[in-house]
Amino acid sequence: MRASPKGTRPRSLPSGVQIVHEDDDLIVIDKPAGLLTAGMPGQEIDSAFSFLKGYIKDQHRRRGTKVWIIHRLDKEASGLLVFAKSERAFEFLKEEFRAKRPHRLYAAVVEGEIAPEASKTRETPAGQKRIAQPASGTTQSYLLEDEKGIVKSFKNAADAIRVQKLPGFRASDGEGKGDHPKLAVTHWRVMEAALGRSLLQVRLETGRKNQIRVHMRDIQHPIVGDRRYDAATDPIGRVCLHAAELGFTHPANGKSLRFRSDIPGGFFSLVGKSKGDATAGDAAPALQKPAAPSPVKPAPQATQPPPRSHATDSWDHVADWYSELLDERRSDHHEQVILPGAARLLNLAGGQSLLDVACGQGVLCHRLVASGINCTGIDTSPRLIDAAQKSASSGENFLVGDARTIGSLDLGGAFDAVACIMALMNIDPLAPVLQGVADRLKPLGSFVCVILHPAFRAPGQTGWGWDEGTPVPGAKKHQKPPAPRQYRRVDGYLSPAAAPIVMNPGAAAKGVAPVTTVTFHRPIQSYIKALAEAGLVVDAIEEWPSIRTSQPGPRAAEENRARREIPMFLAIRARKVPSDGQPG
Repeated sequence: MRASPKGTRPRSLPSGVQIVHEDDDLIVIDKPAGLLTAGMPGQEIDSAFSFLKGYIKDQHRRRGTKVWIIHRLDKEASGLLVFAKSERAFEFLKEEFRAKRPHRLYAAVVEGEIAPEASKTRETPAGQKRIAQPASGTTQSYLLEDEKGIVKSFKNAADAIRVQKLPGFRASDGEGKGDHPKLAVTHWRVMEAALGRSLLQVRLETGRKNQIRVHMRDIQHPIVGDRRYDAATDPIGRVCLHAAELGFTHPANGKSLRFRSDIPGGFFSLVGKSKGDATAGDAAPALQKPAAPSPVKPAPQATQPPPRSHATDSWDHVADWYSELLDERRSDHHEQVILPGAARLLNLAGGQSLLDVACGQGVLCHRLVASGINCTGIDTSPRLIDAAQKSASSGENFLVGDARTIGSLDLGGAFDAVACIMALMNIDPLAPVLQGVADRLKPLGSFVCVILHPAFRAPGQTGWGWDEGTPVPGAKKHQKPPAPRQYRRVDGYLSPAAAPIVMNPGAAAKGVAPVTTVTFHRPIQSYIKALAEAGLVVDAIEEWPSIRTSQPGPRAAEENRARREIPMFLAIRARKVPSDGQPG
């Protein structure tokens, strides 16, 4: 493996394109603003990709030498890009980016000064004092691209799904294609603020087309020079967005690579600083976890979760149906799989305490209180909480509360365990929920969640199918073909998505009004990552199959086999890691 000197520019590359790293498998470049990453297929236009193809051809002077696109930067942005030079690198890196594993850090100058926030009182060797913290926040929304290439942002999935059906829209997935609105999550932190502008450090959790530009407009601080997304000023003649850091695993040797590109000097001058005052790597702590929401005026929606009462994730409108399902008809999966499995993972003893998040009508609490467990349940639906209270006994307490604001609720002290049963996939975003869970847990306390299995039971992306069996090549005529096999087809998994779910499909097919909620699909790694960022360490994962059986018939045995082999639910247990000074 050979590496090119950092910042070199061969004569075959245009001015402004610098090679940061090159070896047999990949090439990393520093792209200037104003240059496309790549044109559309068959389009003859200058781009970083077209120039690299010429460069590679000139370097190797042999047939069959290729270069592959891995990801893109907006034409208006500058900074780091990686391209593959081998098929193994292309396949590996494409999957890494699709799974959101690479590290990407950006610098952006936005309009308006975002002032620092006052931190909570912290104890220092010199005593108690207040320390000003950089303003920071997390912005997330669902993105759709219109026919003109303008990306629109929607705060909830239901609105995005509804608008997507209108003429002139398509889902934005970073390459202008896709079947569903795409969730986009952006974390940001202020590096400097002066002269009516703010220099931000931005970390992408997802990589959608125009994501940072749209989200900066969403918080009413558009990127300087970005007229496309409502900027009012353009003092240096460019969109002030720069890809400053790029990190990923090398496809050949598995080593972690991290590259940095200096923030353009003009960015610093816009906030009254010189280029030597800071760099991408040390200007502010790296955004390793989503920052706590901070008040940025006048756009509270940028860092505050949407009201839980919204139809996207509130179950108040389905309370009667859900209560009937679990309380009167007794769902067999809840009674025979989910509740006993959750109780086993919680492993609580008499006198210990449990917080049940999104408790519904309190079925888990009702079961555990009989064993002497002190149970508190919260749910955003007043009607479900009313049902829970009507069946409550001594040792149970239920109150209306949003799972995303656990930290601000009056729940008393810390709990030995927290549970969230068949609800986490209906709550968005995850970060404030899990941070609140961690805040409410005692050191080494357990959090147990049960969800539909994201890999095998994703709504709209998975389904049952039959392989009818075909004769084995060379088999004799009298030999029977293999018996039919049932399988579970998976059409999508890694990409986060939101989908409307009709909870009473049988009744709806007969003309009854559909009972609809929205579920948020996330791959398993998203749950694990969110738990880790909240300070929770996973110590158990279990996959539970359906316990139902088919009516007698020629395919019953095969249907039952498939049910037992392909899990329906995923259960995760995580424990709170004690911080310094806490017993553990």
